[in-house]
Amino acid sequence: MLTPKQINRILIIRLAPLGETVLTTPVIRALREHFRDAYIAYMVAPTREDLVSANPHLNEVLTYQASVPKLIYQIARRQFQMAVILQPTFRLVLHTFLARIPFRVGFETNAARKKLLNIAVPNNTAQHETQRYLDVVRALGVEITDDEPEVFVKSEGKTWVDNFLKTQKIDDGKPVIGINPGAATVYRRWDAANFAILGDLLHEAYRAHIVITTGPREGELAVQIAAQMASSPVIVDQATPMQLAALLQRCNLYISNDTGPMHLSTAVETPTIALFGASNLIQWAPPWEKHVVIARKDCPLMKTLSSKEWDAHPERARENLGTITPDRVMATVEKCML
Repeated sequence: MLTPKQINRILIIRLAPLGETVLTTPVIRALREHFRDAYIAYMVAPTREDLVSANPHLNEVLTYQASVPKLIYQIARRQFQMAVILQPTFRLVLHTFLARIPFRVGFETNAARKKLLNIAVPNNTAQHETQRYLDVVRALGVEITDDEPEVFVKSEGKTWVDNFLKTQKIDDGKPVIGINPGAATVYRRWDAANFAILGDLLHEAYRAHIVITTGPREGELAVQIAAQMASSPVIVDQATPMQLAALLQRCNLYISNDTGPMHLSTAVETPTIALFGASNLIQWAPPWEKHVVIARKDCPLMKTLSSKEWDAHPERARENLGTITPDRVMATVEKCML
């Protein structure tokens, strides 16, 4: 059997939404630092390629295919020697086994525990998500020197945002502040009226351009907020992940609910204020310098419940977010904008 020292062709697999994909990027960097001359590829879910396509630590980005025979062939023909599987899904372990990847490391799976894994890592969710992923490469003896996520922006993304800022007439040197009112579940959303009040306060206090970012199915939410504002925000609801990364990189500050774009903002090193009401702070709140989390301090559920378990407590989530006022956010903004 191969040992890690003999490995020079590596496949990373994580099929995830935007935020979780971003949070795996420290694994890419750690593997590159340890396996300096290796060929490293990353297989992502469809539409997530943008998040890692410009990553200089990768040699190739692959997209997961629904056709299992095509998927197995896609993997097998590249003759990988090690698979790093960053989710506890036995199906993915089986795929790498059938593709004849000889060395497989990943989480103990929900269906088969340690089966077909050369190194099986406990799936410890009682820590930040980046640390959970890094546990997998720590099991290989890889030293972690930096645990902060990173997303790199392609030249096409930079060109797009230059044109966008120029077209919207917000390239005049005034601050650009992004706000993100959406979230996958409604009970994770700070009230739209609060975002409208906050947007006007920011515009008045800093003479800032306000950009509202939302997902493709959240356009009505952005329009609703803009209609309540005295100032005139710019709405962005059709950007690709790469375009959004380029835009966030140009923002002076980003204020967001707990959702994928919040993680993307931290990964492009934009100071970020994250509003939490219904998530596990230990697992999901950004702990890195420059970023601030605003949350209710006396809710023990925010340190114990998983994302799925919060579905049974939507009213508590709304109560938690209700303790966050526009004035409280503005007080935090003042510290970030110094």
